[in-house]
Amino acid sequence: MLFTGKQIFVLCIFYFFFLTRVASAQDVTAELAPDIRGLLQKEMVQVDVAMKVIHGAIVRGDHEVVDKKGREIHDSFILQQSITPDQRKALKAAVPDEFLKLDQRFHVLASQLSDAGSRKNTEDQLKIFGQLTQACVMCHSGHASERFQGFDSR
Repeated sequence: MLFTGKQIFVLCIFYFFFLTRVASAQDVTAELAPDIRGLLQKEMVQVDVAMKVIHGAIVRGDHEVVDKKGREIHDSFILQQSITPDQRKALKAAVPDEFLKLDQRFHVLASQLSDAGSRKNTEDQLKIFGQLTQACVMCHSGHASERFQGFDSR
């Protein structure tokens, strides 16, 4: 697959942003109360399992599973779970706005992946799955570097 000029530009912007985030990495989980950290970790475990299932489904051409698991990731959005108003306020106070924006963008991508699955569009599934993976790396390296020490934290 060849990239257009626009796609190359977007990739360059992404990598520039990614490198600057790594340079200023902050572990947001250290700032969270144990109950909120537990909710976030529960969501991450669910996302991790779903991503592994989605990968297998894409390579098998199992569009129905891609649709279902993409929807499950979207629906796990932590700010839409049944957390108390106080927990919601504490979460927003403890993490940078950028973290919340990354999380929101991740769940939008999951919805798009679900849509690509329902349309049986493997090319879009591959592209969006790659974007989801990039979002995971970006968030983990920029906001959970203590937990994920394999990332360069320069």
